[in-house]
Amino acid sequence: MKTILTVAVLIASAGCAAAQTKAFLVVQTETAFLDVCEQERVQREPASAPWARAECQIKWRWALAAGPMADVIIAMSKADGDAAQGTASMSGSAMPAGIAVSHNAAGIRFDWQKPGSEGRYNVTGALRSRGVTLQSLGCPQYPGASMGREKVMLAGVPGRQPFVVTVYSRAAPTGFEPGVYEVDADFSGNVPDMRALQAGRYPGGGGRAFAVDPTGWVAECPDPE
Repeated sequence: MKTILTVAVLIASAGCAAAQTKAFLVVQTETAFLDVCEQERVQREPASAPWARAECQIKWRWALAAGPMADVIIAMSKADGDAAQGTASMSGSAMPAGIAVSHNAAGIRFDWQKPGSEGRYNVTGALRSRGVTLQSLGCPQYPGASMGREKVMLAGVPGRQPFVVTVYSRAAPTGFEPGVYEVDADFSGNVPDMRALQAGRYPGGGGRAFAVDPTGWVAECPDPE
């Protein structure tokens, strides 16, 4: 029998959305998360050794905060053998305030902004802590750090079909400008190659970084968070 999962999205009067869904088991401990995060950080930048673990503790807190988004994404992915993504209602903790949720034919999108914020969420960490594997498909290179960072990934979940996740994160460069965090999940089964990425044909593609075109693409990059 086909497993049908439902994600109930509650639209607030301000136009924001809150999703309720079953919480998936976090299989990675905080210590394991911090160990991996610290090792990867120091490998990229040896000079970061004195403060890398403190930075990773922030990423862990952001991963915990992003848990409801990760749960919705996993719940909406297609089970092996299913032709359609889940659309049924599940109970659980509400989506954090301020996150706008929207749907399209291929999947789901989360948007969050706050003036002056360096960030608050880490969906990539939340997915990995739930046993999801994330393979980098490509990363656009924007002309300045203030344009943010973006990564397109192929996600794998045991017992479910692979899907594509794009994460864009921009820390506010000033106290007046918004910090931006956007996540797009596509369950259509279409996996963009590098040519498609360069043409903007990927979940959330086009219009990132305030419509500034990337200067190029690389196959691997650090997580946007």
